[in-house]
Amino acid sequence: MSLTQNIKERLDSWLNMLIEANGADLHIKSNSQIHARIKSDIVLLSNEKLDAKTIESIVKMLTGDAYEKFMETKEFDGAYALDENYRFRINISMNLSGFALAFRLIPSYIKTIEELNLPTALHKLTHLRRGLVLVTGTTGSGKSTTLSSVIEEINKIYPRHIITIEDPIEYVHNDSKSIVEQRELGLHTNSFSAALRAAMREDPDIIVVGEMRDMATAESILQAVNTGHLVFTTVHTLDARETVDRIIAIFPNEEQNRVRETLAATLEAVVSQRLIQGISGNMIPAVELMFKSPQIQELIRNKRDHEIPDALEKERTSFDSISFNRALFDLTLAEKITEEQAYQYASSAADLKLMFTVSTEYEEKFHPETIGDAPLLKEE
Repeated sequence: MSLTQNIKERLDSWLNMLIEANGADLHIKSNSQIHARIKSDIVLLSNEKLDAKTIESIVKMLTGDAYEKFMETKEFDGAYALDENYRFRINISMNLSGFALAFRLIPSYIKTIEELNLPTALHKLTHLRRGLVLVTGTTGSGKSTTLSSVIEEINKIYPRHIITIEDPIEYVHNDSKSIVEQRELGLHTNSFSAALRAAMREDPDIIVVGEMRDMATAESILQAVNTGHLVFTTVHTLDARETVDRIIAIFPNEEQNRVRETLAATLEAVVSQRLIQGISGNMIPAVELMFKSPQIQELIRNKRDHEIPDALEKERTSFDSISFNRALFDLTLAEKITEEQAYQYASSAADLKLMFTVSTEYEEKFHPETIGDAPLLKEE
């Protein structure tokens, strides 16, 4: 058995162990045991400890022809196929102990909005024909999974031409009602901005950009939506208000009013999510939704981004928007997360506390002893 084959078999065995344990991430580090993230915790997966030579062989196998470039940049993003059913997103980096490898499991089956326990209002995104949709959250919050679910629903229902630009390709979309062309940074294009410029000449209906990570990409995205395309992309931000601020801040001061006007006119939705380990032990998505409305457009245009959370709360019934605090409140009321967890993830703990305090429905369910006549005072 060759060294490469032996290394591959060992790696595959750890990845299979991760799958059997229903884990999300595999972590391999020089001179360390094998660990995994299962639900929200890092746990020991294997007692095997990898020496420098073995882990270097794994790195060379995964990077292939890009190994020399990796040694220059010290960073590598890629993908690894275990078999036809399981693919992994890979990040390789260097640290004090040597190499560190992180594998994120990407299931071959793309779950629906309902299967992911996401708000049904997300179906509205599949009907859009133009504009900008931003899916936001921290690393590991499920942005790519949510975005893939929406794109796959479009793929199955509508005859569209969808072009994705990813780093790396994660979920694979097979042509259904739509035709889907997936391009990977480094393999099929040299940059998001260059691929976006090319995509606009390829008769697309929908363009999916893996991440809005710099001004060149942001400018190309805004050009695409200004020319009548529908663009989906992700941003590493916590909520709608921060997302608007972050995008505008990418640009120099003299450009920011123009960007505000463009966002006010073209931003159709911001979907922000956080994953919380629920009472059942499963990971539960808490999702803030901001849909386009005259009020939201006015707030963005007039630099009143700080009022966005209040606007979301007011537009629950009229535009299906929902604030993070409301999403957390609803999950608590449904007994999917605890009140303590709701406070931990709240955008404003004080506002959420007020929401709990004034809610008769919450008090009747969790504190029935406080409902009704006040107790009589004891006489001294």
